[in-house]
This record gives sequence, C-alpha cells and structure tokens, in this order.
Amino acid sequence: MAATIDTPWTGEQFSPPTPLDLETIESAIVAQLASQITAIEIVHFPDEPKAYRLTHPVGAALVTYRGATYGELLDTAAIVQERRLEFDVTLLVRDLGWGVGSAPDGTSPGAYALLEKTRAALTGYRVPGARKMRPVREKFIERDRRGGVWIYTITFGLSTVAVEPSSAQNFPLFVKGVALDRSGNTTVTVGATAYTFDAQGQIALPNGNVLSLTVSAVGGGQQYAEGVDYTLDAVNGIITWLSTGSIASGATVDVAYSYSESAIAQSGQSAPTGS
Repeated sequence: MAATIDTPWTGEQFSPPTPLDLETIESAIVAQLASQITAIEIVHFPDEPKAYRLTHPVGAALVTYRGATYGELLDTAAIVQERRLEFDVTLLVRDLGWGVGSAPDGTSPGAYALLEKTRAALTGYRVPGARKMRPVREKFIERDRRGGVWIYTITFGLSTVAVEPSSAQNFPLFVKGVALDRSGNTTVTVGATAYTFDAQGQIALPNGNVLSLTVSAVGGGQQYAEGVDYTLDAVNGIITWLSTGSIASGATVDVAYSYSESAIAQSGQSAPTGS
C-alpha cells in the first residue's frame, strides 16, 4: 500500500525564476538565428542604435522586442491571459543581391536571400513554453546612402500565457505524513494487555491507526471512558491520562484494541515505513 521513492525529493527550482521573460525569449531567438545563418552577424539590437556601426563585410541581423497584446481572462479566480508577443529582426545588408536589372550577382548573400533565410529559420521555431513562432509582416525601411546599407525588418509573433505572480504561502514544511487503512482489510485485534502511564501521563501503544479501544482496571475491573478518563490519539496509538478522570496518576491499566496498517512518510526519508 506504500509508494517507494528511489531518492529523497528535495523540490524543484526553475532557472530563470520566470522562464518566459523577455530576455530569455529574445536570447533564444538570437541563438536560433545564429545556428541557422552564419553569413552575417546575429546580435541583440544595440542599446544605443545611433552609435551602432555595421562592421561585418556582408551584414547583420538585430533582434529586438516590439511589444505585446493580451487576450481575455481565461480564469475567474486568478489573472490568466494569452500573451501575444512580437519581435523584430532588422537586417542591415550591404547588397540587395541583384545586378542592375538582371540576375542575382555577387559572392555573398544579399538582402532578399537573407530575408528568406531569416523567415525559414524562425518560422515554426518554438521557444520552450510558448507556441511556435510565425511571421507577421516584413518591410523595407530605408537605404542608408552614407553607409551603403539596405535595411529591412521582418516581424515574428509568438504566444504564451501571462499569469499573475503567486504570493508566498506561509505553510509549514512537510515533516511527516501518515496514510491509514480505513477499510478494515488489515484489521488486527489485540487482547487486554497491562500498560502503565509514564511520567508524562501517556501510554504509547506499539501500533497506530487504532480503530477501537477499551481501557479498564487491571483484572477486568472498572472500564474507563474516553474523553472523561483519558484521550486517544488514534493515528499514533497514544493514550493520554486526564487528571479530571478516575484513573490514578501513573496507574497500570488493561488495554484492549484493534488496529489496521498505516504507512508513515517523513521528510528526508527515501521510502515510507509501515505498521
């Protein structure tokens, strides 16, 4: 009736704490592009765009977060919404890839070819925890005449779920759990046996999950009443003397009871113990 744990469970931690934060998603997109396109530089969009200078001989792809929209509430108790994010990939390419009014030329890929490679690299790519990425739009931005660079942007969308942050619950850590057989399939009856209340006024029975109990004077005399003369912790099999009852302090009494099997799990324990 007990489940066996191979090793003690110490809990689980997520790193980063928010596995779908913007930095993690954008870093995953940059890594995916870098793994699929090696002809140009793949980087995050610079913090100071005006200070950025294209130094790569062919071009660069700059990835940046564009924004998000949120869907309707999906839960009546907590704030749970679809979060639809968009990321831009800005391509800076020195060559369109076409000769004057004719076929493709040059030894390196041009803007058109790199747009197609970018679309293929990210279409259907899935950031863990989100839906697959999809292209949304692409457009020509400008021709930087001074730098001799063609600039295009292709936008991709992906969806995930936005959930309100959970507050820390001040619940006690798991220390001990007891599973009890309540069906009576394993019931064992123990006849009247003499036990003596200890200095703390308790009798600890050798079994827990006590189903029925009688406490009486030794030799079959007066029978005592639960709640008047003593209390019973049935789960742990502990009888506690009550000073308001008719049992003398430190007395020896006859105890008869029945019990069923129980399994005990404690923190740091690899497998439950049973009785």
